[in-house]
Amino acid sequence: MAAPDRKTVILETVIRLLAEQGLDGVTHRAVDAAAGLPQGSTSYHFPRKAALLAAAADYLAALLGKDCDALQVGFAQRASDQGMDAAIAYVGEELVSYADSSRHLFLARMELTLAASRRDELAGVGDRLTDAARRPIAFFLKLISNAATDATIDTCAGLIDGITLMYVTGQGPKPTTDQVKAVFRAIT
Repeated sequence: MAAPDRKTVILETVIRLLAEQGLDGVTHRAVDAAAGLPQGSTSYHFPRKAALLAAAADYLAALLGKDCDALQVGFAQRASDQGMDAAIAYVGEELVSYADSSRHLFLARMELTLAASRRDELAGVGDRLTDAARRPIAFFLKLISNAATDATIDTCAGLIDGITLMYVTGQGPKPTTDQVKAVFRAIT
């Protein structure tokens, strides 16, 4: 497998730094140092910090979408092999596991969303990231619901997302599979 290109290394490093140190920890020099790149590499590809953060947000949204695709495949396999209850349980287990294995993605999302609320040049970033993060939840809610309204689906997706965000930021207990399944079952 080929090594990732320099831009990818930079964006992955930005996401890691956002999760570990917050927005203040992301400078061109800090990214170069953390990525093991020659000084000036980050500023060559992204001359302004806003451009760097916007590119990191796009990269993060793509990562979240990629994870959604894998979850959809697993759901479909469980539903066809074991039935809808097993498929719902699978999604619940995966979402809870994802909160731990991808904590850095959630934290980077929060940092970028907060930055977007304060910086005009990042307008829309928070909405794009929230949409990307909630897409898998909304997909499954729509799939298993009995023609639930968009408002109901958005509310349930927001509930699961909120429980997860509270956990990864240290403000709440770890979500349980039973919580996720209860929200999913409430909509069927």
